[in-house]
Amino acid sequence: MDKETWLLWILADSQLPTGGFVASAGLEAAMQAGLVRDGALEEDISSFLSFIRDSTRNQARLALPFCSRAHSMTLDHIQRLSDKEEEVIAVDAVLADISRLDSYHQSMLSSNRVAMRASIAQGGGLLMLFNRGYAQAVFMADQRGRLCAAMAKQLQRLSRLGEIRAHWPTVFGFVCAALDISKAHMQQLFLFQFVRQLFSAAVRLNLVGPLRAQTLQCDMQPFVSNLLKQWSHVEVSMGGIEDVFGESAVYTEPILELYQGMHDRLYSRIFNS
Repeated sequence: MDKETWLLWILADSQLPTGGFVASAGLEAAMQAGLVRDGALEEDISSFLSFIRDSTRNQARLALPFCSRAHSMTLDHIQRLSDKEEEVIAVDAVLADISRLDSYHQSMLSSNRVAMRASIAQGGGLLMLFNRGYAQAVFMADQRGRLCAAMAKQLQRLSRLGEIRAHWPTVFGFVCAALDISKAHMQQLFLFQFVRQLFSAAVRLNLVGPLRAQTLQCDMQPFVSNLLKQWSHVEVSMGGIEDVFGESAVYTEPILELYQGMHDRLYSRIFNS
């Protein structure tokens, strides 16, 4: 088994300590509001599956372009290295680019405090995991690994100072690039984790049983593959013509955003978002 495959299995672990298990991506609010019906009938399951598909499509069009851009810009700076002086330049360049990208993502989530909070919490969790865990691994001891560890340490410092937010998509793209995971595998993992998080939340909300959830999650594979086929090439263009017209990263399901924003107003809840 090669290193990339091994790291993918580690990152795909449902117990990855980034805080994703406390987020339902608006599912809990949608259930309490009646958008997703709580019942065993087939039409009740259909409302749940519609929510899953709509949420995943929204993730592929809103968050995935940020994730892909963070991955590309990090790799671009790493691959330019040739001496010690350029390492310092590369660290500064990545920090500046990630900061701009992160600020852009912050502005996209500014109308949804609940989604913003969840994104920052998960991004910060992954950044801490990288610094305290993966950065200490033996394979990170070479020049490339040391550079990526220095970048991550500075990103976490800026996050603690409040100079960047460290949102989940930008940190996820950076971490996967730092671990030398290909963009295609990173995109697949990003959407897989999102879908698995929704099904995990559904089981804990008693919308579906754990065995039924596994069946439904298997059936999501063609849908997610089609989303990747359509949108994996899209990256946030950082001021290009696509972003002037809002085409590189967009909300496809504004109604779901409204439901997610209701989460803090729920009388009782078990998730943070």
